[in-house]
Parts: sequence; C-alpha cells; structure tokens
Amino acid sequence: MVEISWLAFYLLLHLLLAALLLPALLLAGRSRLQHQPAAMLKLWQIAALLLIITPMLLLQPWALDQQLMPWFQASVSPVLEQSVAAPTPAISGHSVQQIRWPLTSQLIYLLAPAFWLWLILPAGSLIRAVKLLGGYCQVRRLRQQASLAFISELTSPVPLLQHPAIHSAMLVGLRRPQILLPDRYLQQLSSQQLGCVISHELCHLQHQDLRAYLLQQIVGCLFWWSPAWRLIANQLNIWRELRCDAEASVRQGDPVLYAQTLLDCARSATQKQNPGAFFAQHFLRQAVLTTRIDAVLQPRTPGPVWLTATITAAFVLWLIASMLLIQQWQLAELPAKHAQVRLSQLKPLAELLQAVQQNNTTQVVALLEQGAPLDLPMPGDGNALMVAVRQQLPEMVYLLLARGADPNVSSRGDGNALIIASQLGNVALASRLITAGADVNAVVLADETALINASASGDLAMLQLLLSHGALINLQVETPLSDGPQMRSALSRAANEQVRQYLLMRGAR
Repeated sequence: MVEISWLAFYLLLHLLLAALLLPALLLAGRSRLQHQPAAMLKLWQIAALLLIITPMLLLQPWALDQQLMPWFQASVSPVLEQSVAAPTPAISGHSVQQIRWPLTSQLIYLLAPAFWLWLILPAGSLIRAVKLLGGYCQVRRLRQQASLAFISELTSPVPLLQHPAIHSAMLVGLRRPQILLPDRYLQQLSSQQLGCVISHELCHLQHQDLRAYLLQQIVGCLFWWSPAWRLIANQLNIWRELRCDAEASVRQGDPVLYAQTLLDCARSATQKQNPGAFFAQHFLRQAVLTTRIDAVLQPRTPGPVWLTATITAAFVLWLIASMLLIQQWQLAELPAKHAQVRLSQLKPLAELLQAVQQNNTTQVVALLEQGAPLDLPMPGDGNALMVAVRQQLPEMVYLLLARGADPNVSSRGDGNALIIASQLGNVALASRLITAGADVNAVVLADETALINASASGDLAMLQLLLSHGALINLQVETPLSDGPQMRSALSRAANEQVRQYLLMRGAR
C-alpha cells in the first residue's frame, strides 16, 4: 500500500536527482552531441527512466540492518544527543545548548503535508488525464471530418488526409496510422515540399514516435507536479523532431529545399493552436524553428561513437552507485521512521481519534482490539494520546498509556503529548506522562520543547514540574524557516517578568 511519507520522500529524491542530472544533459546538448539528435534523444529517454525508477529503488526496504542516515536522523530526531549542540562555558552549573535544524528536515516539514500528497496530487493527475482524453477525442473527430488528399506526384504507405481546420501536419492513429495535412499545404507548397513534409511524418511512424509520445503524456499525468519532467518532456519532443528532420533531409537529398519547407510551413501556420494539440508534434515556433533549420543547413560530422558510449556508461554507473548508497544511507527506512501514514490506515486512525475526542472508552477499546494504530499520528491532530491530552481527558490518557501508548511520539507541527500538556498548563497530565516515560527534553520541529512552551504560557507550576524532572533550562531550539530562523529558549520566550525572574534565579542565560 502506498504510504504518504513514502510519496513525500519520492518527490524529494526525484527533484534532488533531477537537479544533479539534468544540467549535465543540457550542457551535452550544446556540445558536439547536438549534431547527433538520435543519441541525444536516447540520453534524455534514459534520464527520464532514471528519474522515475531510481527514487523507487532507493526507497525499497531491501536492507534494513544498518542505522538511518546520520544527517537525516539528526535533523528530525527528538533525542538531544543526536542534535547539533553548541555548548558554552558553564555558569552556576548550567550550560547553553543549541539545537539547529538542518535544511532537509525543514523542507520536508514545509513541502510534504499529507493533505496535498494524497488529495491534490491525484486531483492534478485526474485533470491531466481528462485533458489527454479530450485531446484524443479531438483527434478522432479530425480524422472523421478529414477527406482524402490526392497528390499525383507522391505516394505514401499510409493514407493522406486533408483538413481545413489544422495548421500543421500531424501523424495520427496508433493502429491505423494516417497523415493529416492542412489544406493550406496543398495550396501553397510544391510537390517536392509536400514530399519533405510526408517524409518527416513517415520518420515519426518508422520510429513509433506516436506511441512514445502517448506514453510520455500518460507519464506526464502522474508527474504533472515535477518541473524536471516538464523539462524532460520538452527536450524529448525537440530531439524527436530534430532526429526526423535529419533523416528526412537526407532522404530528400536537398537540405536547402527542406529548410525552405520548414519556413513555408511556419508562414502558413497561424497563432491558433491545433485542435488535438495534445497529440500534434508540430514545432514551428521561432525559437525551435531556428534550431531545426540550423541543424538541417549546417550538418556536421557526428562525434566519435565512444563519446555516446561513455555517456551511456556514466548513466549506468550513476544508477549502480545510487543503488549501492542504499546500503550506506538506508533511505528505505525514512518512510518507516518519519510520519508514516498508510492510506489503508487513514480510516481506522480517523475513527480512533474521533472516539478519543468523544471520550468513548468502549469504542476506543474495540477499535484498538481491531488493530487501529495506537501510536500513528494524523497530520494536524497527532496520535490518540495527543488528542486525549489536548481534550484534557485524564481517564482516556490513563487507558491509552495502559494499552501501551508511547508518550514520546511526536508529529511535526503538533508537538508531542507532554508539549501539549505544557501548553494547556495541565500539571497532573504532565506529571502522569513523565511517570510513563515522557522525555522532558524532547525537541519537535516547529514546537520546541515542553519547557519553552510552559515559559511562553507563563505557567510557573509547569516550569517547576519540568525542571524538577531534569528539563534543561538553557536548551535553545532553532525555529523553522516558516517562522523566520531564530533561537528560542525558555528565557527568551518568558511570558512575563515573574517567569523571567524565576528562570534567571534557576540559572537561565
């Protein structure tokens, strides 16, 4: 079953790998390889596969016998010893310790909320799929409305159709391929120029580009959120056209005539987009047209074969190295360790949290016996224990702890059970949680610590309780990027002068 956290890490790895890989390909497209469109097309196809498959491989639970990545563990772990501490000389037996959050954890906190991962992403894919289906229906209507084109000087292995509403040639039909020509082409182009156009479309047919383009659009429905995929799709389209230009130009034997045909086709086209443009592979805009004409008029000797082989080998080595990193980094453990939410668990989890909120002990017990996730946090609410503390239901808190609830479970942006108790000023619940094993120095991104929250609430009784159980009075925690990075401590967050003086007396700095 797909996990929301798995999807979040997939998105992050996809974009990270794209940032490392795509600049090299863009530079390669400006080297001698720009005169090898077939080779460049293969490279971009390999890049597309790598960016889709590699994050999946890196997140597979193949080897879970090593520790989690140290840099990520330090970024989100509530354990003080694994955070970045900056001690200063002790005064009165107290030292200042700081926790700074690495950028990775903050990006995940900001960019991976569950609601858009499992709601907005599928909605965007559905919209794209509807547009794709609409494009298919438009092309189907064009084929039905088109009439046969009779060009006495030319023969074609596929039927030639003409239609007044289109503005560039189109290869359509997966099972029964046909070439659609605008009426303007038949009126304005010579038979030799029409031969260039048809030869170009037949190259698409020979390479099965229409199938590749359709597959590309389907993948685009799933990766609509990725700027990297949009760049890849654009490059695939361009190099696909350049490859057919090169082959068709050689077949016709007259590069100048072919270039002139491109110019004449561009003049006859209007600014209005083709009906069925989702399937139309026409590139007559000025920027792309200039590249196509230059490639036809100034062909160069292709670079050595070893150059393409070297780049392909580099891709393969990059993939193998990424797989080997699994053994060292243990990326597969990340979804299991951080904010794991399975889609299949959302319903029983929501029912459990609702029963806890309603203080329905009987239903809570029944749901737990049915396997409802006790310690799984729901983004925006937390886990069952956090909800019970937030509702200030002592009997429910005792029940959940007796059932084995972990008082140290945290949820980014929701804190943990002890932090919530300190915010509410419920000393009795806080004491019960500490007795059950709650860490008084646990740090949660965007929620700091229980002591800092108690100080911000001006709760002297809570401060006394936490300090008596070992809370670090000089622990400073960095706020996330969304709050403007700053170091917060119990002293800096003191709600009033009385709290401030009390903390100073206890050794706060």
